[in-house]
Order: sequence, then C-alpha cells, then structure tokens
Amino acid sequence: MASRPTTPSGPRHDGSSAREDLAAALSGAALTVSVVGAAIAWIPLDSPLRAPLALFFLIAAPAEALAFALRRLEPLTRAVASFSGTVLINLVIAETMAIIEVRSVRGEIMAVAVISFLLFLTGTGVKRSATDRSRMVKNPKT
Repeated sequence: MASRPTTPSGPRHDGSSAREDLAAALSGAALTVSVVGAAIAWIPLDSPLRAPLALFFLIAAPAEALAFALRRLEPLTRAVASFSGTVLINLVIAETMAIIEVRSVRGEIMAVAVISFLLFLTGTGVKRSATDRSRMVKNPKT
C-alpha cells in the first residue's frame, strides 16, 4: 500500500496567498493594458482609446518597473517611491524633450519604455541583504 502524504498537496488556503495572487493578477493586467496603450500610441491609429491608454502607459510602466526594483521595501514605502519616481521620470523626459524642441508622443513613449526597461533590469540584480544571509547561516556548534 502506498502511504499518503501528511501535508496537503493543493494550493494554500490562507489569506496571504490569495492577496499575493490577486496582486500578481492585477499587476499582469496593468502591464498588458499599458503595453497595448504603448502599441496604439506608437502606431498612428485613430482610436478613442489612444490617449487614455497612452497616458496609462506613461504612468504605469515606470511605476511597475520601480516597484519591481524596490521590491525589498515595505508595500506603502514602495508605492509612494514608485509614484514619486514615475512623476519625476515623466517630468524629466517632458522637460528634456521641450528643451531640445523634439517633443512628440512617440518619442515620449519610447523614452519611458527604455527607462522602464532599464529600471526593470536593475531590479533583477537585487541581491539579498546581510540580514537575510545571516538568517541562513547555521551555527556549527549546535
């Protein structure tokens, strides 16, 4: 006879996993909508959704990249820093393009996409902090 495992093999049924799943699903949906917004703004397509989705991309792309790069922070701190960074990124891009007199929607979309991608890449290199490593070290004397 085969023995049955004592721990359940299905999904966890605590509230934290449901919240994490919902947050991941909402983040994926926001990413999808922002990519569609960037694509519609990049392609000269006359659509009533072009302006709102392009604006959503200009806000959501840097916010998601910053939230990913700052994922070691507490949630409220990460949200405030992501929103502040998003405003800063968009203002710097708009000012720079206005100063050099090449302001265009396609240029701004491209600049935000490149900066967001670079922020995302910096977030992939985040290592564990010293406190995380110290918890993993076992005392050889015990």
